Formats: sequence, C-alpha cells, structure tokens
Amino acid sequence: MGLRAPELFSITRPVNIQIRPAILEDVPAIVELVAANARKGGLLPRSEASIRAALHNFSVAIMEEEARSKSQEPRPDNTDQRAPETQASSQESGAENVNDNLKSKIQNLQRVVGCGSLLPMNTTLVELRSLAVDETIRGAGIGQKLVAPLVEEAKRRKFGTIFALTRAVSFFVKCGFTITPKEQFPEKVWRDCVACPMLANCDEIAVTMSLTEQSASISQTSIITAQAIPVIGKAKDSANLAITAPSTATAETKTDTRKRKNGEKASVNKVVLAYSGGLDTSVIVPWLRENYGCEVICFTADIGQSDNLDEVQKKALKSGASKSIVLDLRDEFAKEYLFPLVQSGAIYENKYLLGAAIARPLIAKYQVEIAAQEGADAVAHGATGKGNDQVRFELGYFALNPRLKVIAPWREWQFKGREDLLKYAKLKGVTVAQSPTNVYTRDENLWHVMHEGGDLENLDSEPDDKMFHFTISPEDALDKPEFVEIDFINGVPKRLNGKGMGGADLINFLNQLGAKHGIGRVDLVQNRLIGLKTHSVVETPGGSILRAAHMALEEITLDRDTAHYKQQIALKYADLVYNGQWFTPLRDALQAFVAVTQRDVTGSVKLKLYKGNITPVGRQAKYSLYREDLATFMRDDAFDHKDAAGFIRLYGLPMRVKSQVDLDRAAFAPQAIS
Repeated sequence: MGLRAPELFSITRPVNIQIRPAILEDVPAIVELVAANARKGGLLPRSEASIRAALHNFSVAIMEEEARSKSQEPRPDNTDQRAPETQASSQESGAENVNDNLKSKIQNLQRVVGCGSLLPMNTTLVELRSLAVDETIRGAGIGQKLVAPLVEEAKRRKFGTIFALTRAVSFFVKCGFTITPKEQFPEKVWRDCVACPMLANCDEIAVTMSLTEQSASISQTSIITAQAIPVIGKAKDSANLAITAPSTATAETKTDTRKRKNGEKASVNKVVLAYSGGLDTSVIVPWLRENYGCEVICFTADIGQSDNLDEVQKKALKSGASKSIVLDLRDEFAKEYLFPLVQSGAIYENKYLLGAAIARPLIAKYQVEIAAQEGADAVAHGATGKGNDQVRFELGYFALNPRLKVIAPWREWQFKGREDLLKYAKLKGVTVAQSPTNVYTRDENLWHVMHEGGDLENLDSEPDDKMFHFTISPEDALDKPEFVEIDFINGVPKRLNGKGMGGADLINFLNQLGAKHGIGRVDLVQNRLIGLKTHSVVETPGGSILRAAHMALEEITLDRDTAHYKQQIALKYADLVYNGQWFTPLRDALQAFVAVTQRDVTGSVKLKLYKGNITPVGRQAKYSLYREDLATFMRDDAFDHKDAAGFIRLYGLPMRVKSQVDLDRAAFAPQAIS
C-alpha cells in the first residue's frame, strides 16, 4: 500500500472507493500518507507508534482499481508488420502461457489513498486531524468522503463541536465548516500547538462545525397530530371534532393550569412522553392532562418491537395526546448500541444480555431531541418506582439536558398496582391489551423479549410455555441441526452465510433462525439497582448467537493478557449499561479500550444450532494467534519441550523463596518444652 501507483502499472480506471475504520495493516500506508503531506507542510509529522496508539480514531479511504502491466500496453502504432505465419505462431505460444502471465497483465489492486482521524480535546470538543489524500488522485472527492464519516463518528460519540486547523479553508467550508477567529476559539484547541516549531508564524485557520443541531431523522418520521383523529368518547362521524380537538385541548390546558394551586405541581406546559402503547403509558396520557393540565406529545421509538405502530399512534391520540411521533431507530439501535455491546462482551450476572437496559439511552436521547424541537419543558416515562428503567431514563435526561423537568407518574399517583391502572383505563375509555387474566409485563425490541409479572412472581412454578412470545421450546425444536456462518470486521458482524446485511436485518435474520431452534431462553433472578430481586424470563435468540460467534473469534485473535483483562472490563461495562450510565466518561473510556481490542477481531465463525445449543464448529481469522504446529500433540519440530523447565523455575521463584524462608523460620524456632 503506497502513495503512488507502482511504476510497473498505469491506472486505467478507478473501480470503487470505500471509507472504513483503519486496521493494523493500514498503518504503513497511513504513515506514508501523513509523511508525504508533512514534507509539503500540510501536516505535522506523526510517528508510527503514535498512529498505532490512536488507530481506533482513524478512518481510511480504500481504492480498488484495475491496473495493467505497462509491458502489455498497446504501443502508439500497434500494427503488427510480421508475416501472417509468424503472427499465428506467436499467438499460439502466447495462449499456452496466458495463465502464467494473467496476473502481470491485469490486476485488481486495493490501496489506502486517504486517511483522517479524530482527537478528543474534552467531552464536548474534538479535532479532525491527519487528513491526507494520495497526491496522485487529488480532485476525486476523497477528502470530502473522508470528512463526512468522521463528522458522523464525532456526532455518535456525543461531541458538541468538531474543529480543524488548516490552510485549506475553502475545502472545509464546502464540507460545512465555518471559519472561527483564533481569539474566539477555545483555549484547549491550542494546547497541542505550544510545542509546534511554526507557532510564531502559524498561518493556519481554525474552522469549526457544531454537532448539536437537531437530528434530520426527526423531520422524516411519522408524525400525526390530533387534527387527524377524533378524541375518545366522540362519534367518529362528527365532522368538526377531529379538527377542533387540538384547540379544545389547549383551552382545557389553560383552564386547568389556572385552577391549580401554586406549588401543588411543577408548572409544565408541554411534555414528551416515552410511549409504548402498553398499559402504563396508555394510562399516563390522560393522567398527565388531568393532573398537570399540559400538552402531551407521545414519542415511540421503533427499535424492532412487533407492535403495529400505526395503531400505537392512533391510540396515543385517542388517549388525549396532541401529537404522536414514531422514529425508525432500528439500524441506529443495532449499529450504535447493540454491536458495541457485543464487542464489549458485557453480560449482567452471567445471564442477562441487557436487552432492555441498552435501549433506554437511545429512547432518552430522542426524547430530549424532540423536546427541544417541540419546545417542551418536560419529559416523562412509565417506569415504576421499583424498577431500573426510572434510573436509566432519568440519567439519560440529566446527561443530555439537565434543564428539562422529569415526570415519573408511578412515583406520584395513588394507584397501587396494575389492577388500579386497568380500572382507570376503563374509566377514561383507554383500550389496553392487558386484563386481570393477562398480566404479564413484556419489554420487546430487536434484541430481546423480557417477561415479568403474573405467575413468574412465584418461583416454585415453571413458566407456562404459552407465555413465550418468540422462541419455541428446545424440546419442540427441529430434530436436524442448522449451520450459520458469520463474518466479522473489527468485531462487528457484517455478513451471514456470505451475504452482506445491515445491522437490523442481520439481527432479525438471526432471531428467526435461533427462535426455531429454541435458542436464547434464559430464566433469571436479577439484582435490580435499587436492591430488589426480581424474576424474569428472557428470549434473546439472535443476540445469543452473535455473542457465541464473537467469543469464538476473540478466542483466536486476542492474546491472553488482553482477553483476561477484557473480561474484567466487560463486568464493569455491563454494570454501567444495566445502571443507566451509558452517557458517562467512564463508558466512553471503556468503549475506547474495547475498540482497540477489536482491531484484529476480523474473520468468520461457523456455528451449529441444535435444540437450544450453540456450538462453534469452525473459525478462521487472518490475524489468528492459534498455531496448529505449536498446539499439536503429534510429533512437531516447532516447540522445544525442554524450554518449559526454565520457564517453570523462574515462574515459581517467588514460591520457592517463600518456602525457603518458612523452612528457615521453623528450623530456628524455639522448641516446645514437654
């Protein structure tokens, strides 16, 4: 991988340019790219060691190109002047050697033609640096193709501002940056400049981009207002009711607000409710209007649940919400939350794959964004005072906008249990799926289905098989095993059985595959954050398969010390996710450690699925540390068994010294007088 096309070849046409995270084999090319730009004064030089240390922050542009041997290129005058019989003889001879010469005539080359990286300054500020492009293909738009994913990565990491120091101001302006005078720029930007030999004569300009604008995805989602649907208790054929419902609600809100006594409730004008359409949140909509006199906007995150979300929207509006917003977050959930979770190896109390906990930060994030867009001054959730979700939601709100008021109805209302909620729902005309005979509480998303309540509260009874929502029992699973092969790149699953798939689609496929083989059922009693123990049954078929495959690949790509230390990190990572501490510096720091460990976790794993079991039956990786010639019990010449004696003697030195001291102590100890 070099900066220039090799002298032997001339590029005939570029085939494709792809941007991806850097891997170890890219380091020499990155070093060469940065050095070439540094020689021209475009960048500060960076050592190979510094690039390796920050490799998880680098992205590279890869160009696939078709190259032709110069020796085979047509000459300006390619007319063959030889006699016909000579030409025929030459053609026959060439045909015999075509296989030998094919690789030297036409080759598909892959090379690194650009790079760029991020350098965090603090929790809100990040620098875009080391942006370099192969000078032989400048003008092909590679720089802009590199900047865009680096900006998106900075957004993903929750930085508020990205900046660069550059002479190529017009280029960055095209990329959406704005010029910022140095005297107005944060001091921390210049902390690396102190040691620069060109500081006194620096002619670089600071350019910045704010990363805190509202997410474009919100404007592209399904948003329904109360004007589109009649309110509860009104005839559907009443032509004016659907149109006048919003203004009526507004009038009621103002009247209720005027009637309130000062200090009785926090003053709230508009609240964004995390709305699922289940019993709790369905009841909360009329309760909020009745007790706070505020406008209620229902937000539903589509993270893979099986609910009919069109009906959920209509139900929200019939319950009294002024607006219902549904966002399709399935791919973001998979790529930005579930796959990092898989990479970390986190599992709570040896059983729970954190399906509910990992979803709450994403929901909270968009609640806060919608609140800003809609001018809401409060957010609300339906988590109980006994559960973990109240902590997870509210820590997310605090981290993203601590100025928002938080309403947690379960900590305020007088209802004692779900029987009371059912009565209130009936009183308010709210239709719910739960009944006194169907009291299971379910949390479902792309990753799992969790069941709680009902007869699960009695630990002496086996869960009813009818309760299970997705998987069949292992006893009833197929009698024939099925095999699946998963390809990973840097610890992220990319292909199933050789077919590339997006994040949500990949997990969905594995869910269906695992479900029919009885994969992923777990019965657990978990320790909640507030100290209670609760009994749950969880179905995580796709997640269980991915975890097994990822672990199998790490077994051959991570060295012993890294693998063992990563197990400790996984325990803490699991606690952070379970306890709602996703948006914390510690979680970010652990994620950075995990990212480094995943550099070589690239390869494929073949699994056998059979009656609830997942068994690795094949694995391979380009950077595998497994050596058959060293591990074999058959005759081998690669390992000298005599070396073990010296190793054991040195390894046991502390124990031998301690034992000798104990023996000496015993020899000189006073003898007991009989």
